Amino acid sequence: MLDYIRNSAQSFGVKVAFGIIILVFVFWGIGNFNDRDYSNVVAVVNGEPILAQEFEKAYRNAEEYILSNNPGATREMLAREHLGRRVLNDMIQLTLMSQEAAKSGIEITPLELRMAVGKMKSFQDENGNFDPAAYKNILDAQRISPAQYEKELAAQLMRDKLYMLVTAPVWVDPDEARQRYNFLRERRLLDYLFIPAADFYGKTEVTDAEAKQWYDDHTADFAIPPRVDVEYIEVRPENLADAANMDESAARAWYNANKSRFETQEQAHLRHILIPVAEDADDEALLEARKKLEAAQKDIAGGKPFAAVADIYNSAQAADKGGDLGWVLRGQTIPQFEEAAFALAAGEMSGEVRTPFGLHLILMEEKKPAGIRPYEEVIDEARAGAAYDEGSEKLHDALDNLIEDNILQKPMTESAAKYGLKVQESGLVDRNGLMGKLGINADGATAIFGSSAGDPIDTALDGGDKYIIARIKSSEPAATKPFAEVRDGIEKILKSEKALSLAMTDAGKILEKIKNEKLSQIKEQQPSLVSDVTVDRGQMPADFEADASLSETIFAQKPGSWLPQAYSVKKAGDAGAMLVHVDKMLPPDAGEFASVEEIMVNGVKRERMDAIFELFMRNLVDKADIKVTNTNLVDRVNM
Repeated sequence: MLDYIRNSAQSFGVKVAFGIIILVFVFWGIGNFNDRDYSNVVAVVNGEPILAQEFEKAYRNAEEYILSNNPGATREMLAREHLGRRVLNDMIQLTLMSQEAAKSGIEITPLELRMAVGKMKSFQDENGNFDPAAYKNILDAQRISPAQYEKELAAQLMRDKLYMLVTAPVWVDPDEARQRYNFLRERRLLDYLFIPAADFYGKTEVTDAEAKQWYDDHTADFAIPPRVDVEYIEVRPENLADAANMDESAARAWYNANKSRFETQEQAHLRHILIPVAEDADDEALLEARKKLEAAQKDIAGGKPFAAVADIYNSAQAADKGGDLGWVLRGQTIPQFEEAAFALAAGEMSGEVRTPFGLHLILMEEKKPAGIRPYEEVIDEARAGAAYDEGSEKLHDALDNLIEDNILQKPMTESAAKYGLKVQESGLVDRNGLMGKLGINADGATAIFGSSAGDPIDTALDGGDKYIIARIKSSEPAATKPFAEVRDGIEKILKSEKALSLAMTDAGKILEKIKNEKLSQIKEQQPSLVSDVTVDRGQMPADFEADASLSETIFAQKPGSWLPQAYSVKKAGDAGAMLVHVDKMLPPDAGEFASVEEIMVNGVKRERMDAIFELFMRNLVDKADIKVTNTNLVDRVNM
């Protein structure tokens, strides 16, 4: 299998697979989907079962992750959108990869596993050494045993190793990256005429019959949706416990269990002076650049501040004022620059550093090592985290009591006061306004709008990072604005449409007159002609609203000619007609590519690696015997 995919690494099929970043498996339709006597099995992959409890754990993890990162999502919504199928697809994928790794002799040794665990900052002490106590405490807090954690980590390492082995043959021709860069950065030099629709507005008229017909055709535009006024209580875990009064031991315990949140990467506050010189510059150009760099070094050695010298020698694109690059993390700059910069001590300046950008002098202003922020530095966050956890434990009981009080029509202010909460009011709002005001999702809005004034909502509504206890104070039914009330607005719309039509007609007549004339003659006839406008691919001239179709047409047009028709456009919000002459094709700045070559090459390479791995996985799927044996569990039927 690995030989097959390596041999395919440079095939045409792989080359045309760019743009496919990740393979999304859809196994529905593969194998036998009838529930059979597999009481504890959800699927079987090449004879290997995926157990129901394993699936349930993976589903709950995915569900909680999505809910915590997507305010407004609900468990019911995720079930309807087939989250279970996506989770099972991932598990099938992982099983196939594990099976292939075993057949190919790929394994993770105990030494590799130990090294991977030891490198994780969360499990290290202040000196960067592996701390067994921290390791145990963090896993205990997450309710994961070391054996379980190491099993899952080994599986991830195995998948990473398989990916690297499968994609090892991938190679990218630098010319390919340059061609892609040239395509993306190619520009056009334009001339254009803009004929504002406003010039024709006064020449248009709208009859009552036209306005009434437009009203009848667009009645939905004048609908007044039903509205409600809701009083409600927001219930958040952090509001059910006071962080300021949180016990010190509880805050410290929370910190120890969540150290990974406070990991920091090594970073440096840097300044630099850049003397640009091409990577392939000849000896003469390199010597000239070195003379400038040496002059800067002499100025600094003579007592001038580094920042002042940087402002003399740097271009506007090199850095901020004073050569300031701000705080830079490892991995954010190219290797030559990073190696030299991070080798410096605070206050130290480098010698000459050569990169594809040119020659640098680097000043290390300040350095922060990688590590974990100490408890004393994050005590407020630790107290807030501990309070959140304590509030989460109280949340269920608080919601039950508040819902019961709401059903019994008890005063909401009294109910809220028991937990130190406040009652708020939405005011009259429509469905979308209510969702925005309360932060609830569509299901919650439906529950409220399906109730009558005075009715309590007999459940807690999901508000993303909070729960909502709601009661309707008043409501108004749906209605439609009368024609007399909106007649003036309709007239403006119709007159604007007619004015634009006249502008387009006028532009068409102008185009017929000028399309075969020289630009010099056109400028005499059309003083409003705007010339020498440069646009990037996908862009429009300044002040014009984006128009993908027109931009694409501009870049497809042969230079030295007019577009064959007028286009309806908007300039600073005003509609009008546009005639465009494509003057020249402007190639990218030859020197600019050097600054992004590594990024472009790596991007193209990664796309190819992902495409190769997708072919690899598709081949595994095609050959696999996959049976889903418990669709009810996967689709959350009757759950």
